Amino acid sequence: MTTSANTITISVTGMTCEGCANTVRTALVQTPGVASADIDVASGRVQVHPDGTVATDDLEFSIDDAVTASGYTVAS
Repeated sequence: MTTSANTITISVTGMTCEGCANTVRTALVQTPGVASADIDVASGRVQVHPDGTVATDDLEFSIDDAVTASGYTVAS
């Protein structure tokens, strides 16, 4: 997981299609503190854009939980 001022970038394993990406995107945007998420299925990269209402450390845990709950895995 990589964090910058406006983006948290993660790698997600198991996504193979746009349907998978939509599942992960929906889980992420329903997570408090997440404004939006951009997903590249081919690379497994997900860029999460925080809305600034949740501390970054807490948000990282919530992102991991949301991805896991949607049936995918955040790669280390």
